[in-house]
Amino acid sequence: MTKRYYKNSLKFNVLKRIQQIPGNVILRKDIKDMGSSRQVSRSLKDLVKMGELIKIGYGIYTKAYVSEYINKPIIKGGFDQACKEALTRRSIKWEPGSAEQAYNSGRSTQVPVRIIVYLKSRFRGRLSYGNRKLIVEKGINAR
Repeated sequence: MTKRYYKNSLKFNVLKRIQQIPGNVILRKDIKDMGSSRQVSRSLKDLVKMGELIKIGYGIYTKAYVSEYINKPIIKGGFDQACKEALTRRSIKWEPGSAEQAYNSGRSTQVPVRIIVYLKSRFRGRLSYGNRKLIVEKGINAR
């Protein structure tokens, strides 16, 4: 699904910068200086169509690869890791949910299936991909 772009096009430059960013989460502010907001939106939308990126929230994208089995884009590192990295990149204080803490400390043998976090600072956004979404513990956002 890699499409060729002219080396002086905005999409090529955006894709090149995205590949240079460490980690798997791309925030809109990382590339907003490359053109007008409309140009940036259009290039991000095209990269999502190509399967290079996946949008998981407002202004939050993740790097993706196309699976050879189902021929659909998949998040590099998984959705759980992408959510945690996105919260960290947005400077939101969080800690793992009680189920994950119990598993990590050895108090429980049940492996947590869903990503549940406890927020320590305010975040009103939503992170989701397909039928998966970030769940805030106790349904309460930070005060």
